[in-house]
Amino acid sequence: MKKKGILAALSLLLLLTGCWDSRQIEELSIAIGLAMDKGEDDKKVKMTYQFLVPKKIGQNGSAQDPTKIVATSGNTVHQTIRSTALKNFPVFSQHLHVIIFSEDLASDISLDALINQFIRDNSIRRSSEVYMAPGPAGRLLKIDDAGDPASEAIHSIAQNRASTIKLLKPVTLGDISIKMQKGMSFIMPRAVEEKGQLQLEGGAILKNNKPYANISSAQIEALNLLMGKVNGGVIESRHQGHLFSYEVFSITHRVHITRENDKYKFTVRSHIKGRLSEDWYKGEDSFNPNYIRAIERSVQKDIEKRVRQLIDLLQHDLKVDITDFSDYARINYPKRWQKDQHNWDKHFSEADIDYHINATIQDFGTKGATQAR
Repeated sequence: MKKKGILAALSLLLLLTGCWDSRQIEELSIAIGLAMDKGEDDKKVKMTYQFLVPKKIGQNGSAQDPTKIVATSGNTVHQTIRSTALKNFPVFSQHLHVIIFSEDLASDISLDALINQFIRDNSIRRSSEVYMAPGPAGRLLKIDDAGDPASEAIHSIAQNRASTIKLLKPVTLGDISIKMQKGMSFIMPRAVEEKGQLQLEGGAILKNNKPYANISSAQIEALNLLMGKVNGGVIESRHQGHLFSYEVFSITHRVHITRENDKYKFTVRSHIKGRLSEDWYKGEDSFNPNYIRAIERSVQKDIEKRVRQLIDLLQHDLKVDITDFSDYARINYPKRWQKDQHNWDKHFSEADIDYHINATIQDFGTKGATQAR
């Protein structure tokens, strides 16, 4: 009994000792952003970290950016990360929000090599968002957005998909890792500097793990409509030659897939609901059902035109699939998919894609007919 009592006491003492490997937060370099460019001084890569500095947070009520920038060049990603410790505390990556790659670096070194260490290291979250920069990626992290760290600003902009259809759904480190393992093409958002401000504009398409082509924000809008990935936003169109705005409330989306003679066919049907939020036509008469139906037809016609132009671009000009159609092929034809996945861009380019959308106006505010026509 005495021996059991001693063991129990020792166990309690162990619980009181705390974490043996704990460290003060001030002794950690808490990374919230990472940019990767071509290296300097004949090195392969340059890694620019944005570190959160706990001492700066709320200091004297200041609105200053509570971060600092540390850049290091090296020949491998892991060695460069460790070399950062020569200038700062060791890197702590559990809170890394964004990773930005420069097009120059990704064109020179395959992206699967650049993220190899990140995937192997479980200290970096696979939910970290990834972006492509047309110019120096490290420069973007130095932009101060009214006291908000650049990394946080980029992350926040990416969450605005309820306000605009021209934003891609955030792409994570885990997402691109899966695509690369399957040897498939994919797209990621482009982070740019516009008149000294951070902005997400269009998307970068990667094929064979290297930059392949870029598409515009308007084409991102068409891509989201094609895939039914719309949380909200405004579509501009014309009626009688005059501009109007259609605010999206919701969308229902269905894709039917068939396969005949070694060829896939995708039939996409969507139903979009919204409101007539703005109309520049002086002869508008929103209380007239016929006028509303004419506006609905204009919305449908315009969306179908934009989406079909995008389909033509992807299938015939770029010959690359950045949609989620491959998932339908994998789910509906699993045995065939085992073979087709290795050359999916070719099968996508040869597929028949029919797109149809029905638009409904549920609301037009309190403004109707303004004058006799």
